[in-house]
Parts: sequence; structure tokens; C-alpha cells
Amino acid sequence: MKDLHKIQESDVKNIFANIESHDENDAKEADLRMKNLRKMQEPDIEKIVAIIESHDEDDAEEAEYGYRKMSGIDNNYVYEVNGEIIGITGFSIPAGCEQTYWLSWTYIDDKHTNKGHGRSMLGEIIAYIKRSGGRKLFVKVSDYVDPEDGAIYAAALHLYQSLGFEIEVTHKDFYDKDESQIILGMRLKDKEVVDVEDDNCNVQFDGIFEIAETENAYSFNWHDKGKYPLKAKEVQIGINAVRDDDARAIFLSFPSNLTKIEAPLLQSGFINTGILEDYYDDGIDENHYSLYR
Repeated sequence: MKDLHKIQESDVKNIFANIESHDENDAKEADLRMKNLRKMQEPDIEKIVAIIESHDEDDAEEAEYGYRKMSGIDNNYVYEVNGEIIGITGFSIPAGCEQTYWLSWTYIDDKHTNKGHGRSMLGEIIAYIKRSGGRKLFVKVSDYVDPEDGAIYAAALHLYQSLGFEIEVTHKDFYDKDESQIILGMRLKDKEVVDVEDDNCNVQFDGIFEIAETENAYSFNWHDKGKYPLKAKEVQIGINAVRDDDARAIFLSFPSNLTKIEAPLLQSGFINTGILEDYYDDGIDENHYSLYR
């Protein structure tokens, strides 16, 4: 046997390295082999915006701005049937979290709804996120009721729940008066039991901003490098600043292990509107607060 020899001890390391390399390549190739989803490309934007616009003109405008000016098209996927693009989905990965994902714009062309495409598309992207190591997946839904078409997102909400998502937080009047935001979560892998230490850092607010896609709903920028614990009077300064901008409501969220933040918020009139369970990592939730005029 001209090119074969007995395995020597020195060969073992290289053999296992080659096996691991092939396994990793096979996994990467498997991730790319989705039945109807493919990565979104720049020429797809116009078609995708039209699909979103078939449901919601405001969402279409926000989506196009995001694709072209903000986050781009990375991690977005088009859904094709017989060579025709009929849907869009994708995900984002928030900073400071461990294996947490958000679904991004997810729509099926209005002409192709009620045919099982939405369920199929979501099944593919959820499976992809699981293979990518996702731990928890979240999605936001509006409860908007159109004067002519009724609750236009009710079917989407029902679909998400049928796939295993559960409602975790509802922000009343979030997008506008009488239009709330519903946040649903889905666990993708078993929860790990971990010991979580309290974080006694000092939160400090350093700016205000109007929340995207809302009418006069605001939030605060903050960091955890303050010299002193946050006081209710400092929270009130932020409240007064957004009210000067004619804010309708304020929405804030913080990691659950920040021990010094809740008391001054509640003293200033905020209410705790719920938690996103294990948002940052297993054992570290995201606590949500709101204040209305």
C-alpha cells in the first residue's frame, strides 16, 4: 500500500482536527440549506417594502429606512415559492445579552396569506436560530384596530402563540393612544439554573429620545457609571424634560439584577409593567416600567 501507513500516536491529533473541521463545515452548510428562505440582497428591497406595504404603510416606510440607512439587510431572509418572493423575516441580536434574538420585520404578501406560508416561513427561521445557538427568541406585535379592516395583527398574534410564543409584556398605548405593544417570548433551549449576583452599580440618565415607530412615546438613555445612587428627584428631571417635548408616555427597561433602580422609579410615579423572563441570560430578566401623562 503505497500511500497508507499504520496510525501512529502523533497522527491522532491531526485526525481529530480534520473530523472537527468537517463537522463544522457540514453544520455551516446545513444552516444555509433552508427550503424556502434565502439571504436578502439589495435588489430585493423594493419588493420586500411592497410586501410590507400591503399590510401597513407606516411599517413599510420604517422598514425601508432601516434597510437602506440604519441596520442594513444582514440577518434578513426572503421567502420564495416557485421563484417568487412572497415573504420576509429575519432576526437581530441585542447587545449585552447571551444568545437572545428578536424577530425582525416578518410579513407574507397579502395576496398569499391564509395558505400556510407564514407558519412555514417562521418554522424555518426559528429552526435556523435554534441551530445558531439561540436561547430565547422575542417578537413584538401591535394590537392596532383599523377602522375598516379591524384588528389587522390578530392573525399574526394567534400564529405566534400557536408556535409556542407566550405573551410576556404588554405596553398599553405604546405606539399611540389605543395602540398597545405586545411582546412575546419563546424559549429555544432548556433553562440553566445559575446563581445571579446583584449589581450595585449606580445608574445615571444622560439623555432622552422619542421611541421609533411611536407617536410621542419617549425613553431615557442611561449608563451604569454614576458616582451616586439614582434619586427620585433626578428621575423627575428626566420626566420634566420629555414633558417639555409633549411626551405622551415614557417607557423604560433595566436588567433585573440592578438593585438600586426600581425604588426611585416607583417613587417618581412609574409602574412596573412586567418582565421579559431570562432576557439577558438565564436568571437575569428585563424589568419594564411605564409612566403616562
